[in-house]
Amino acid sequence: MKKFCLFLMTVLLLCCAITGCKKEKAAGAGPVNIIYYTWDDPSIKPIIETFNASQDEIFVDAQYLPQPDYEVKITTLLTGRTPMDAYMQKRQVDMFPHYKNGFIEPLDNLLAKTGINRTAVDAYKNSISVDGKVIAFPWRGAAYYTYYNKKIFAAKNVPTPDTYVKAGTWTWDKFAEVAKQLSSGDGKVYGASVYHWGSSQLIMETQNQKSVISADGKLNYDGAILRWLSMRKKMEENKSCWPLIDMKVTSTHYSKQFYDGQAAMLLIGEWFPGQIQSGRDQGVLVGWGWNDWGLTRLPCDVSPYVTMGAPTFSHVTSYSKNKEAAFKFIAWMGGPEGSKIAAKAGVLPAMVDDGVKQVLAEVIPDPQSLDYFVEKKIAFPMAYNKYGSRIENLINTVQEEYLLGKIPDGQFDAYLRAGLEEIIKTTD
Repeated sequence: MKKFCLFLMTVLLLCCAITGCKKEKAAGAGPVNIIYYTWDDPSIKPIIETFNASQDEIFVDAQYLPQPDYEVKITTLLTGRTPMDAYMQKRQVDMFPHYKNGFIEPLDNLLAKTGINRTAVDAYKNSISVDGKVIAFPWRGAAYYTYYNKKIFAAKNVPTPDTYVKAGTWTWDKFAEVAKQLSSGDGKVYGASVYHWGSSQLIMETQNQKSVISADGKLNYDGAILRWLSMRKKMEENKSCWPLIDMKVTSTHYSKQFYDGQAAMLLIGEWFPGQIQSGRDQGVLVGWGWNDWGLTRLPCDVSPYVTMGAPTFSHVTSYSKNKEAAFKFIAWMGGPEGSKIAAKAGVLPAMVDDGVKQVLAEVIPDPQSLDYFVEKKIAFPMAYNKYGSRIENLINTVQEEYLLGKIPDGQFDAYLRAGLEEIIKTTD
């Protein structure tokens, strides 16, 4: 019996030693590989490549999906539990159904455990929290701007939008007036362009800080959607605004409109300087150069000034086997190091400090534009709750029918209200 016990103890010790050796080998076997999904945005790739080159503990295996159908594909992949440790959210309001369906890991414990720099998290906490839990880490900030082609303004002898901002007269009526002055009238040059996304048609509504449907399921809009679409329709009719239907039918991207010098003003988000930089590097800017563009505030009828937008962020998937490694990467992306790389790529980082401003000064064409780019402002997120994705889909349909004349002004409110009430009734 004693011999058997001695033999058993020897076997157990040997097993422990082998297990210990295996753990030691595993620890030194190489970096932890994490699978990260994002879309093919040129500003994202340099961040991932720099992170991989900066250390040897974690390797990000980036999977790039095409931009146009990213939202649908990422949801499909998550539903099928495709191997994935983290992913970037493109349509921010999709985080609500994704979290409800159990795809997203809350980050509070990881934030506390790692003691990571959380400046970006705190700056946008209301936009990345659900039920009091932080579920995302921002890397890109939030704001829409008026981007403008200085050469078109100069050719028409029209003051640039920043002139009206300084005078306190950059209103929506002034925007429509200026756009008409800049247009060629034959469709070759439009004074303004606003892309066809449903969310982009909510600019006026968000400046009134209305959520369309509140988080507790109550209608909360004031007619600003109709006012916006009515203004857009008139501008399209006089050829001062790029037709929304034309954009959809021809698949003309807003960047190409601006690259080609066919849009004097473009209302778009905080990522666009990076796209202009990319256009410059590719040599596709037609009739103008790097110093011939600027940016300033959106037109606005309310005070204080309000822009629209929500930060762009990443999630750790709930079924990841490498959650801590995935978290360290997305936190690095939204921290001091990643923010400088994002700034170099021409986007507004979620974290902006003096070092980031110095980098941005090299990718924004003039000091005044830089001041507007980084100024403190109210950035109201559009339809930002569990109803958001469906609201955007509804607006996508409603805007087309209205602009095509299928919904008269007098019937618009009832039509929109019916659609919103259906969303409230059928959203869990």
